[in-house]
Amino acid sequence: MAEPDSAPDSAAAEIGALREENADLRRRVFVAEEAIHELRAEALERRQQVRALVADLPVVMSRKTLLRQVASDAVRHPDKKGVVVRAVNKVRRTVRNALRR
Repeated sequence: MAEPDSAPDSAAAEIGALREENADLRRRVFVAEEAIHELRAEALERRQQVRALVADLPVVMSRKTLLRQVASDAVRHPDKKGVVVRAVNKVRRTVRNALRR
């Protein structure tokens, strides 16, 4: 059997060990909360940057508007012959590649 004097000593030692463990856990929780706070701040910053990028993107346009704009740009282009040659070559490549499949 255990001696009566050793029981309070072992209980005190166990309490001391539990207090140290508790203090260590509190420190770890504090460090983790700081890391979480930093990550949230970085995430908010990235979210704002993405919103700024999206705001700079052009508005969605219809196919009709896109084709009208392409035709308008082609009419105003200084090298109309070069544009037509490149467009014809692209169509030829597309057809050739489609036939190869």
